[in-house]
Amino acid sequence: MKSVIANFLFVLVAVVACARSAAAAKCSDHLLSMKADDFSEEDGGKYDHTACSASFSNFYKYTPQFQGLITEHISQSFIYSIMSSHFETDYENRLGFSKYLDGLSDNMWQQAISLIKYAGKRGSGVAPIDSSSGLSINNLSAGIKPWTEVEALALALDHHQMLALKVHQLHGSVKDAAFGDFLENQFVSEHVSRIRELSGHLTNLVPMVQEEVSKDLALYLFDQSLA
Repeated sequence: MKSVIANFLFVLVAVVACARSAAAAKCSDHLLSMKADDFSEEDGGKYDHTACSASFSNFYKYTPQFQGLITEHISQSFIYSIMSSHFETDYENRLGFSKYLDGLSDNMWQQAISLIKYAGKRGSGVAPIDSSSGLSINNLSAGIKPWTEVEALALALDHHQMLALKVHQLHGSVKDAAFGDFLENQFVSEHVSRIRELSGHLTNLVPMVQEEVSKDLALYLFDQSLA
């Protein structure tokens, strides 16, 4: 009986191994199935690019979340840029806050580009296949107003915490080692540092602006520290 079971297991392992080998050799099988003179479509042959794609593992399953991260980064980049221009006006004249928010905008933009490039590296993409899918930025003007200095920092902190939570949730759910490593190295540590930085700015600034007598001077000096 044991020998029968052993033989069955051996056959099962062999079948699984053959199946994996066949899956791994899908590209070569496709090419070998084509005759040398059939690579030209005029001769009836057609190369299937999906058979030899750079896509592997489970990355394709995370395309919606991936597109959501890109959209969020681009949206925040525009919002921070608009906030920066608000503090750069001669009426506000907070050039330090303007510079700081402009840096946040540039960082969000660069992160969006990194995400787009990584999608291409994995043999995928973020371009919409039809008008009902793909990247889109909606309600960009929602919440845009003449912010105070404290409101601007608080909004930036909220945005970074929300974005960090999305990345952490995605990182915890992925079953793709390469994608998980990309998220961890590209975003996680930077989010921790930026959130801590914004929290520290608010901890220092809020108590100072609560004092009416020294509020204007405190805001001026804090703005100078960011310049």
